[in-house]
Amino acid sequence: MVTYTEIKSRIEEVLDSYNANGLAPAKFTVEKKGSSTEIKFDCFGADMYDLSKILLSPLDDVKTSTSCSSLLHKTDNIDIWLHSMMGNGISYAKKGEEFLPEELESVIEAYKTANPLVDENPEKKLANFGVHVYQPDEMFSWDYIAGYEDVKEKIKDSIILCLKHPEVYADIAKGTRKVFESNKPNAMLFEGEPGTGKTTMARVIASEVDVPLIYVPVESIMTKWYGESERNLAGIFDVAHNMGNSILFLDEIDSLAASRDGNMHEATRRVLSVLLRKIDGFESNDKTLMIGATNRKNDLDAALLSRFDQSILFRLPLVDERLEIFKNYAKQLSLEDLQSVAKSTEGMSGRNIKDICEQAERTFAAAVIQNRLDTGLPSLLFYMNSIKQKWLIFQNFYNFRINVWVNIWIDHVVMHANAWEICTNTFNIKCFCAF
Repeated sequence: MVTYTEIKSRIEEVLDSYNANGLAPAKFTVEKKGSSTEIKFDCFGADMYDLSKILLSPLDDVKTSTSCSSLLHKTDNIDIWLHSMMGNGISYAKKGEEFLPEELESVIEAYKTANPLVDENPEKKLANFGVHVYQPDEMFSWDYIAGYEDVKEKIKDSIILCLKHPEVYADIAKGTRKVFESNKPNAMLFEGEPGTGKTTMARVIASEVDVPLIYVPVESIMTKWYGESERNLAGIFDVAHNMGNSILFLDEIDSLAASRDGNMHEATRRVLSVLLRKIDGFESNDKTLMIGATNRKNDLDAALLSRFDQSILFRLPLVDERLEIFKNYAKQLSLEDLQSVAKSTEGMSGRNIKDICEQAERTFAAAVIQNRLDTGLPSLLFYMNSIKQKWLIFQNFYNFRINVWVNIWIDHVVMHANAWEICTNTFNIKCFCAF
């Protein structure tokens, strides 16, 4: 039999083997609970069916359950639980303080299966979460984003310089602080309307610093299953931390961390709690940074906002900036034509302008293929027609929203009018009865 002390020593040996290979081992603990001894370990992203077969292999006359967050096996002496929905891994509890050697080894084998000693490719791990990893690309230079010179200067001063020259910032902190702490930004917030270049700017930053961009869409985190969203978020942060130098980009962060009030759903509250803890623990390496993007900054939780070192606003492009964007997508147009399309797109984002240019090119290509036009390049007319179509889409969308709000307002007024009429009639009845 293997005693409690020997079990603890064996687990420490396993954890030491991970540390020796430069890996951050997953949680693996043993503790006494009443009259039982319980071994627990994390198994993020592991195949629970495979782990259950390993754990049950030393036991006789058992059935394997593939359901998650459920009791896998129970006898008078042994309870084995799978907690994959909660992200807590596996717990193996046995009465007394001794395990059979084969029981302990089955637990250790399951731990090693769930957490390979040879570290899996972090990009593959992130892909399993639905996260995209973009390697540095020379195409994404400062010139790729037209205009926004003021935003570019802020980013160069507050992000690029400190990521390229961390030693300068470290020397200043050592000379100014009683207890040394890094003065480099740990988290930044990009705010602005959709389509104003927040994600593209993150790719430019990653290319300038020569590190990969870890793009985290909100759908890679949120699920309908209890506890799964928190587990996904924590797992993504853990892999990004182990990956080292990188830019972690959380898109639509307002969907994860709206302001906490009485109406907040419990699942959202749990996700926000995990996000706050992970940002606090996200150690900034020489070239590591977390960026959150939102178009609803006012909806963000105050505690989350306090975690960001700086907020950078991506406004809608001005007329000169729209002209520069059109230069990127319609370089064949004359300066006069470019000025015309720039003035006709007041209030549109860079993405809207790109959509307009693509639609103009598709319309022109269709005309060429059907022999209605000679080969060449689209003229101003095609771009103006495309702009007209875009405005019609906007008009229909806003008319729909206005109609919805008007109907809601009318229903609201009618409801209150009916309520007032009921109250008035009730008052009159009471007065009549009093007499």
